[in-house]
Amino acid sequence: MQSQPIFAASILACALLNGCAGLTPTRIIGNTAGAAGGAVLGHAFGKGDPLTASLGAGAGVLLSETLQAGSSAAQQNSYLAGYEKGQSDTAKRQFQVLNDRQRTSPEEDDAVHLRLFEVPLPERQVNGVTFAPSTATLHIQE
Repeated sequence: MQSQPIFAASILACALLNGCAGLTPTRIIGNTAGAAGGAVLGHAFGKGDPLTASLGAGAGVLLSETLQAGSSAAQQNSYLAGYEKGQSDTAKRQFQVLNDRQRTSPEEDDAVHLRLFEVPLPERQVNGVTFAPSTATLHIQE
């Protein structure tokens, strides 16, 4: 029965020292559960030996940290894959916009900013050639 207070103290110490592991609630809860589970298993396998309980708590925290590192790596890889997919989609959209702009004629695109002025031209002579009176259309694009 004397090992009960030592066992409780080791579990309490693991829970208190677990705050140094990180600030995320998942990490704190996971490490606390790993330490407590490891301490219980160490206590059971060591038949009440506090050293075995402490080693079990350490092994539980180590296992919890290993699992969380794997999860963080998978999450980081997933984020990078999504980021690269987003960049690829953006490049494809920009390419499509450029293709669509080249397909449309300039008159369609600039019809809003185009004004036509009809200018009457009198009879005139240029290099010995006589031109009849006519009308010229000026396209003014703003």
